[in-house]
Amino acid sequence: MEFDFIYLPDSRRYLLKLPMEQHALQRFLLDEFERNAKAYQPLLEQLKNVGPYTEYQFEGREYILKIERQEVLVYHHSVGQFDEPDAELEAELSTDDASLTAECGLEDFIHLLCEWQKFLPKK
Repeated sequence: MEFDFIYLPDSRRYLLKLPMEQHALQRFLLDEFERNAKAYQPLLEQLKNVGPYTEYQFEGREYILKIERQEVLVYHHSVGQFDEPDAELEAELSTDDASLTAECGLEDFIHLLCEWQKFLPKK
């Protein structure tokens, strides 16, 4: 998985850039945690304990992270809520779930999380 870390010194902001198909994963990491290395540690410890047949779920304020068979799925709480009514909405008002979901392997996700922690302040 490709990723970029950016620090903006003027605003003192830490940013993470992932490919468009991983937008939900990017939002999950940026929106659900404080931007310091320690904030991610409990999640990282849980992920390292996930076995090949273990299922795990983390429910954040905006996103849910699920792990099944070493595959990570991140999706926004609103995904799937508009199945029936969506058919009745006009085309320009329909929901776009593609940017609200992302998948990757557990090993790739742990690698990303470790590298992100190294980049962030240790506060």
